[in-house]
Amino acid sequence: MLLKEQLISIGATFIFLLCGISTATAQVQIGPDFEESTSIRANAFMYVAGDTTSTIEYILENHNALSFKPMADYKTNYGFTEDQLWVKFDLENNTNEEFHAYLETARPITDVATLYLIDNIGEIIEQKSGDLIPFDEKTVRNRKSIFNIEIAPKQKITVFVHLKSDGEVLMLPLNLIDKETFLEATYKEQMFYGLFYGILFMAFLVYLFFYFGLRDIAFAYYSLYVFFIAMMQFSLDGFFHQYITPNGGWLSNHSVLLSALLSLLFFVKYGSEFLGIKKRNKILHYSYEGMCVTVLVAIGALVLFPSLLSASYPIANAIGLIVLVQTLTTLAYYRKKGISVDISFVMGISFLVFGFIVFILNNFNAVENSFFTDNGAKFGIGLEIMFLSISMSKRIRTLRMENDRNQLLALQRSEDMNEIKSSFISNISHELRTPLNLIMGVANSLDGHNEKTEIEEKSKLILNSSENLLGYINDILDFTIIEKGNQELKNWPFDLETSLKKVFSENQIKAEHKKLDFTYNLPSDLPKGIIGDRAKVIKIIEHLLDNAIKFTSSGTVSFSLSYKILEGKKLCLDFEVSDTGTGISKEKMSTVFEAFTKKSFLDKREFSGLGLGLYIVKTYVDLHNGDISVRRNKEGGTKFSVHLEMGYAPELDISKDGKDYRKEINLEGINILLVEDNKMNQQVIKLIVKKWKNAILTIANNGKEGLELLAQNDFDIVLMDLQMPVMDGFEAIAMIRGGMVSDEKTDIPIVVLTADSTEKTRKEIFRLGVNDYATKPISAEVVYKKVTNNLRKVI
Repeated sequence: MLLKEQLISIGATFIFLLCGISTATAQVQIGPDFEESTSIRANAFMYVAGDTTSTIEYILENHNALSFKPMADYKTNYGFTEDQLWVKFDLENNTNEEFHAYLETARPITDVATLYLIDNIGEIIEQKSGDLIPFDEKTVRNRKSIFNIEIAPKQKITVFVHLKSDGEVLMLPLNLIDKETFLEATYKEQMFYGLFYGILFMAFLVYLFFYFGLRDIAFAYYSLYVFFIAMMQFSLDGFFHQYITPNGGWLSNHSVLLSALLSLLFFVKYGSEFLGIKKRNKILHYSYEGMCVTVLVAIGALVLFPSLLSASYPIANAIGLIVLVQTLTTLAYYRKKGISVDISFVMGISFLVFGFIVFILNNFNAVENSFFTDNGAKFGIGLEIMFLSISMSKRIRTLRMENDRNQLLALQRSEDMNEIKSSFISNISHELRTPLNLIMGVANSLDGHNEKTEIEEKSKLILNSSENLLGYINDILDFTIIEKGNQELKNWPFDLETSLKKVFSENQIKAEHKKLDFTYNLPSDLPKGIIGDRAKVIKIIEHLLDNAIKFTSSGTVSFSLSYKILEGKKLCLDFEVSDTGTGISKEKMSTVFEAFTKKSFLDKREFSGLGLGLYIVKTYVDLHNGDISVRRNKEGGTKFSVHLEMGYAPELDISKDGKDYRKEINLEGINILLVEDNKMNQQVIKLIVKKWKNAILTIANNGKEGLELLAQNDFDIVLMDLQMPVMDGFEAIAMIRGGMVSDEKTDIPIVVLTADSTEKTRKEIFRLGVNDYATKPISAEVVYKKVTNNLRKVI
């Protein structure tokens, strides 16, 4: 029987070769001028087999009898279908070199995509793709439907592609792409997708945390909507099959529909809650509830009745259109009734509607296929999330104002609530720092590309936004530490004048943006050997200047400083920050230094911020046993006066502070071991080290792997994360310093790079014997300084 089947296969192939030579009328000629990416649809033919499953042997044997039509007669978007399609084309290599390329076709979520390559002696080579098979069984392990094309010099081959879908939209691109071009395009896509999904995932976490903090159900619905809309795109792009269900199966085959329907469910719930439908119109409320029931029924049918899978795709798209129409109808009704709706919400919905209309119309084959229509949903989602996030931040402000109306002073917090709040804030800080580290690292890597001004502008926007967000995170962490009573002064010599001028330079730019006059007055003989907690002193001044500039619409912001040297090596600093802004009401004077009071309804200042700045300032002044007072200026505005007592040691030489060591340390041949489990953080360090000439970076994914590499190789320095699987950084550091790796390597410099900035962690790692540490997100300058400073000690 086996011999008989082989004879039939050989006979079918022979017949096809004879017929193919006489009937082929169009083929792709590959010459020296082959373009990096070429569509071969014009030279291809397609046979629509309907629901008939055929083998390649059957297709070859009955090739002439089957109705292969020019593929150009069909649109690239074939629409919702369960049809099985066979595509055929010829390729001929006219060059004297072997030809290598990739063939890209279908969508990443196409169930079956099989390529049969037939050479001039009739040998059939089969290649597999599609999300119904295990990812490891794909011939080319890529999320897309990609096949490997290799043609010997002067050789002609015939290619058949078999495509099968379960009812989803079937796309029919047929692009022959040079391998280098494909890899370059894939790298750019990964950067885009990393940023896109990173933003969505960060939004999901942030608003989920806000739900637990504020107990407003709208935040939970919005957070879940963002999560499932991200999962839908994750599935459509083929990442779900690649990373979550690599073995295929039911979940892989249903992930697009399930995530799409769940995102619609939570979008309806979020819209109903955010717009207060239940309180304003019962009919609209019942329509929203009915839509939720409809979505749940569709999900139940999808799970319970497998035969409905093919019909579920157009149904899900139709439900999506109905939901969008329902939302627009609600907004129109609100406008007619004069009910105020936040403009950011309207803008977000508008972008979502636009993006999804393009996406759904493309699915229904109502618009031509293009890059824009393929990615219309992504553009719409990205802009929608941005504007809806703005509207949600305004909701936070509204909730805060409502709370202030009910309670003029802050509620008395119990010890239990303090612990919960501190834990929540520490968690949100840690979760935000990891994606923020990637954003700042990528932006730093882009900022040096002078070829494109647009890249530089975007990099600066990312960096500025990241720095603002990091400032808020630091304020929250400072507040947490203050609430726990763990604050302490770190007294070290520092150059006050140099530090102040850096602060003034930054605030000068802020003032210029608002067209304010910014002046400062420093004594010409300001001492150099001041001893104190530089970070806290600078934080006091930064917060006061930032408030002054923020709350001043026109006029002047000024800073003046004086000092007095006392006996016993002490020094008194007195400085004032004055502005011509709106001032502070008398009712607020007594509470201005309390936490979360900036947005009290008694205060007419409606500006962004967390309301923690002056609370932190007062705490730091008290920590110095100093004094701070506030009063209204006669000409308008506010004046803050601060008195601090510092140490003084004129004999100390601190002139080397801030010196650029890059001229003294040569990094050529330096071996660096990075122990870090997070792939995003690994990429950040790679981008940084890439700019260091001839420095060598080796990466370990956990502490155990790091110890093994350290035992087998010679490294000059170790960059160590703390929170890792298998073996964390604390244990790895203890084993290195304890000689468990090698007696010769116990003194290797170790710099900790961590998202945990608590004082408890800092004390613990230094107790274990690390040389230095930095908190994420980290800049290239910080990493460079930490590495060079610690290498200096061993070189």
